[in-house]
Amino acid sequence: MSSASLNNAVRIKPHPETQPPTLDLIDDIQGVRVQLQASHGRRLTRCSTDPFLFPVDVAYDLSPIVLRTHNLSPVIVRDADGNVCAEITKHDPVTLPHGEYTVDICSLGMKVYLAVHGELTISSDGEQMRVIDCSTAESVQIGLRSFHESPTATVTTTDQPRDIMRALSCLGSALKTTSCERSFPTLRGHPPLLERGEDFDAPSGLERTEETASVRIEVPPELESIYPIAPLAYYLNAIVVPGESACLVTPDTTYPLDRGDGVEHGVAQLLKHVFTLDCITRTEGFYPITLGEREAFEERLADTDIDIDFAALYEQPLAKQLQQYVSVPFDLVEDFVPRWPLTADVRPVSNYLPYIPFVVVQLGTFRCLPTNHAQSVPTESPSIEAFCRSQTVASDDFVRSSNAASVTRSGRSGNEPDMNISTDIHTAPDSDSIAQLWLADGYPVQGAKPTLSAFNRHLDAVPSDSIDVAVVSNDTAMRAESDVAELYDQRESLPFEVTVHEGLTKQSLTGVFTGDHDLVHYVGHVDSRGLQCADGWLDTHTLSSVDARAFLLNGCRSYEQGVALTEAGAIGGLCTISNVGNTPATRIGRTVACLLNAGFSLASALELISEEFVTGQQYMIVGDPTLSIVQSQGDATTLVEITQASDGDTFEVDLYGYLSRQVPIGMSLVPILGDSETYYLNSGHLTTLDVSYTGLTEYLQRRQYPVRIDGSIYWTDAVSIDMIEELS
Repeated sequence: MSSASLNNAVRIKPHPETQPPTLDLIDDIQGVRVQLQASHGRRLTRCSTDPFLFPVDVAYDLSPIVLRTHNLSPVIVRDADGNVCAEITKHDPVTLPHGEYTVDICSLGMKVYLAVHGELTISSDGEQMRVIDCSTAESVQIGLRSFHESPTATVTTTDQPRDIMRALSCLGSALKTTSCERSFPTLRGHPPLLERGEDFDAPSGLERTEETASVRIEVPPELESIYPIAPLAYYLNAIVVPGESACLVTPDTTYPLDRGDGVEHGVAQLLKHVFTLDCITRTEGFYPITLGEREAFEERLADTDIDIDFAALYEQPLAKQLQQYVSVPFDLVEDFVPRWPLTADVRPVSNYLPYIPFVVVQLGTFRCLPTNHAQSVPTESPSIEAFCRSQTVASDDFVRSSNAASVTRSGRSGNEPDMNISTDIHTAPDSDSIAQLWLADGYPVQGAKPTLSAFNRHLDAVPSDSIDVAVVSNDTAMRAESDVAELYDQRESLPFEVTVHEGLTKQSLTGVFTGDHDLVHYVGHVDSRGLQCADGWLDTHTLSSVDARAFLLNGCRSYEQGVALTEAGAIGGLCTISNVGNTPATRIGRTVACLLNAGFSLASALELISEEFVTGQQYMIVGDPTLSIVQSQGDATTLVEITQASDGDTFEVDLYGYLSRQVPIGMSLVPILGDSETYYLNSGHLTTLDVSYTGLTEYLQRRQYPVRIDGSIYWTDAVSIDMIEELS
């Protein structure tokens, strides 16, 4: 993206007419919109980005002003030399004397900096808002930087293994640093795209050489070994060359990548090992925060004879850091590895090479399926066949397939399959990642079937100023789900435009999918003919283009219609792989609406509905599973699990973080519950807190979050302390 278009996509839109006045910080590239309250609504003017200590995409002059965030955003203040002079995570106020300061306002979905010349006070108010008072400063500028990274080049490779290795040797060119700070997502960059061709071709300077890389990966020249090492080659800025066995080579160390469980397991383990220790080591650098994982890791090391000087390790080059890292047994590190964002199960053929950059940019790992993986088989096992074909429906319910509605007309049972729909359904190997891609023929149970067109569109997605949701209810018996429209507009700081459509014709439904919507939530019958409309059936394979970014097709066996939507332009959506009963589908539709409204990605929403409902295991994703329609309210989308403590006076709260494309792995956050100022890496189980009655009550009243109580998901606006005590 050009500098000019980037400046237009990342911007501030003031609203001086509101009370109080507000500033909308907008990143159209990532789909992020954050609102700050301002003490005045004076005109903003663009200014130079030079006053800022760190790079910004766009900057504005502000008059002396008081700004308020909509949550207790952590704030880090640096002096003119870049030294941290204040770190504010909770309620205690900080006042700094006259000086030159860079104020880093964290957890807003983009980088937001203030350049302040003068005095500065940072505090909080009774409404759980961060207050940044620059009202007496001589000058104030605000700068924004998008988290978005676009690939800057394309590498062409043949299908020959040695050329593919050269292509993987180009991935690390996207890194902005080879220091441990590359564990921050903003310093990794998007690797170059890969395309297949008759000859190898890469722009000058992309391919890593002995001069530009200190790490070499040797691997047998076969795709079963090449696919798994792709994320490691990217993250370690490595050269990839043929070798008799898979190993990592530095000037001083040779480390076998097959540790007894295969290359793909060894690579994934080493990647997680290095990444986690990078996150710990980087706390000696620009962000000297108190990191929970470092504290716990150092406590564990105290019981061993291993001594790590992190300050000295931080100053070492990559190869030396790797040598120190691999000397630490993985079982000492494993408990502190954040939950991994993505696992891709791939049939190791050259067709899927272009998907590699989109997997490794998320630090996703690859697992190779058997090369004789069957194509277009009816089902993989009797259990899957039973799952897809024999879902029972309560006697007073019906399924969302036209076959069920025609029982009295044709005598076909609602559970009898539509033989015109593919049953090429597969179960992927178990994974503990948030998202699981299926890069093979067929469709995965509870996984994601991506398309290249969806990944490519995500690079250029430009959402509108408001979040536009279209709810389509095309069957009168399913109108109960139409009330999801109210659930999509629960974020006070985000403008939603939600429209409900009922009984649409084929032409009208086509207009919805080709319209500029962030999400289309379809409720109605689906079968091999397409989506039911008032005048027949809309087969989405007939659509030449789709502008809607995301969708939920909440009808029976909707996955093939969903794939057609992504092939025509959508980025991703949730679909079903079998018949679904109307009542559980309605409950799932409402839950998905709440999760997407809270900033959860498609993958996170799929996982949570699969855990919450048996019927949720009948859903899958087509397209990009990392897509979310709104940004989260911090550096992770969080879910808390609440139980009453054994003493009866406090509550035990487990905090879980979920990732998305907008919130990648490697960020850190401070829990808003409790008084601790400790940061945690933003994925998986973050920490367990003991919270008082008063503290939990304040949390539940703050804003709408998902909470899990006794295995079921509720929303904070519907939860009381009495309810928690009763269910715990």
